[in-house]
Amino acid sequence: MRFSNRVLPWAFVLIGVAVFSTPAMAEPGDPLEATISLGRDPEPPFCAANPGGTVEITWNIDYSTTPNYVYYKLEDPSRTIILEEETYPGATGTSITRNWTVPNGLVDGKYWVRVEYWSLEAGNEANAEVTFYVCTGVGTICAEKWEDIDCDGILTPGIDQPVPDWWICLETPFNETYCLQTNAEGIVCWEGIALGDYTVYEPALGEWTPIGPTAVELTLEEGETETVIFFNHRCPSDRDDSTWGKVKSFFL
Repeated sequence: MRFSNRVLPWAFVLIGVAVFSTPAMAEPGDPLEATISLGRDPEPPFCAANPGGTVEITWNIDYSTTPNYVYYKLEDPSRTIILEEETYPGATGTSITRNWTVPNGLVDGKYWVRVEYWSLEAGNEANAEVTFYVCTGVGTICAEKWEDIDCDGILTPGIDQPVPDWWICLETPFNETYCLQTNAEGIVCWEGIALGDYTVYEPALGEWTPIGPTAVELTLEEGETETVIFFNHRCPSDRDDSTWGKVKSFFL
């Protein structure tokens, strides 16, 4: 496990958010006539098992123009191979739930889903894309957030307190970032995620002063559970000669 003291920028990846395009045949400035809400389960950073895992793909299209057709395709990580595709005529593809089972022989990685809405008035009126992960092996990463209540620089359960509703972020091997808030016990976990190199970090400290790293780099191996602890304080700043001051100088 490698440690880092760097504070990474605040970043979120929005789960299941569609990507829209302006109408291909519309004039500049014309309002968008259709929107696509596209989702999948499991959502990254969680994985569908390779092979045999099932991915549920759903979408719903709100439109005011006349539907011509809806086009769907699923691509491999290189985006050069179409694993499945379908064209739905008229309005038959505007509200869909479909399932895809990971077959034998696929590589691990990030797979792509694309849905296009075509209307008679505007042509290619709206597009949406989402991704999902396919993984042979998986592991778990947890993070804990604690407050140094007694300001001694030493984590002492029962005295020091866990911090709920605190944002902690995970940067994946696919260069994507996902953030969750800690629960009532100050813990957040990502279970069933891909193997590889991750960075776990606190995206913002606010009034907190860190004891130790605010970002931890680690390599997740199959079946492994890695736990990262973030230990911060809100103590007076005139304690540099105390035990806390010595701890702070050691880490910072």
